[in-house]
Order: sequence, then C-alpha cells, then structure tokens
Amino acid sequence: MTTAFDQVTVDSRCLVQECDKQGCTVDLAGAPRPFRLIDMDRPGAPATGARCDYLFIGVAKATTTELDVVPLELKSSGFRAAGVSKQLAGGAKTAERVVPRVRCRFVPVVAHAGAHRRRVRELAKQRVAFRGRRYAIKMLKCGAALSEAL
Repeated sequence: MTTAFDQVTVDSRCLVQECDKQGCTVDLAGAPRPFRLIDMDRPGAPATGARCDYLFIGVAKATTTELDVVPLELKSSGFRAAGVSKQLAGGAKTAERVVPRVRCRFVPVVAHAGAHRRRVRELAKQRVAFRGRRYAIKMLKCGAALSEAL
C-alpha cells in the first residue's frame, strides 16, 4: 500500500537535507519525519516562475494520511512583503502540482535575520493561496526550528 507521502515524487537532484540560504538557516530537528526538502533553485526542481527557496513536505503527526506542506523563504537581510508573498505563492502553486490530493496542513513560512517592524506588519497582512484557501504567513528568526511554525 502506498502512502500519501510515497506519492510525492520529485527529481532526486533537488532534494536536500538542510535548509540554509545566504546565511539564514532553519533547523529541521524536531520536524515531521519522514520528509522531503526540495531546494527550488536546484536542477530538477518542479518550480516554474516565482519560487520560494524551499518546499518542505513531511508526514504530519505520525500518520500516513496527512502531510505538512511548507513553502519556505529565507531572508538574511531586508525584504519587501509583496515580493516574499509572491515567492511563497509560487511555492504553493508548485505544491499543488506535486502533493497528492490528500489532507494537508499548509503553513507558508518566512525565516528572517531581522526585519523592520513595518515590514513585519506588512507581511502579517499578506495571505498565500493553496487549494482554494488563503493562509497567513508565519515568521521565524533565522536559526529557529521549523517545528516552531508547525
């Protein structure tokens, strides 16, 4: 019997085990396992157009019927809320193609080294669409654990 996780197929060249871009990292200790972490900048990545840095897909809550789907954008310096939102939306569109039609917990995440309060407020107003619903963007500090957003 194949599980929902087994149905997620991507080119192995774009799979990585660590989440680290331009001096900003997200710790995967405590993240749901098993998981697939897709580096959207690598050859074979399923992204087209605007894209986030990573797409995390993991088995949620030790079950084989629900997946955690997390587009991740890492920013080591300042950012524009609209640009980040567009990149996460690109990750959501990729997830809609890659993830089977099963129950998902969708959480768009931005990890940042520090942002001006105004930028954080702007980002808090943004939403990312996934399968017909709109989701608020969670924010993490660089170096934080992904499990904090889940």
